[in-house]
Amino acid sequence: MAALAATTFITTTSTSCKFAPDQHDGDTVAASEFYPEDTAAIHAKKKAKMAAVKAGKDSVGIYYIGSGSTKDMIQLVSYPSRRDTMIFGKTRHVKVKGNADINHVVRVDYYLLNGKDSLVKYVEEVELKTKK
Repeated sequence: MAALAATTFITTTSTSCKFAPDQHDGDTVAASEFYPEDTAAIHAKKKAKMAAVKAGKDSVGIYYIGSGSTKDMIQLVSYPSRRDTMIFGKTRHVKVKGNADINHVVRVDYYLLNGKDSLVKYVEEVELKTKK
């Protein structure tokens, strides 16, 4: 009977190791921390930004110099949207006023060849006025 009482006492009482660290659960974390972001709001912002770019008009005759420009060809990218790209040949001597390096904003003048093809004959850097 003593053995049965000892076994019952051991199984019903909780025992713990005195060397085990204490577990302080602390405050609980809000469920919103575990859920993904609201993608509908993100997509709405992207669509609004794209609509604003589409609604904006490009400046006529003003371009960026594209990274695809070479010694014989010039790549012109529409300003400011960078949506449209055109590649033109250069005349033998292109007159340059200012800096005509890649990503600079320029205005160009064309030479009409054979009534069909256009070549770039003049490149002028455009200084943009920025609001401060």
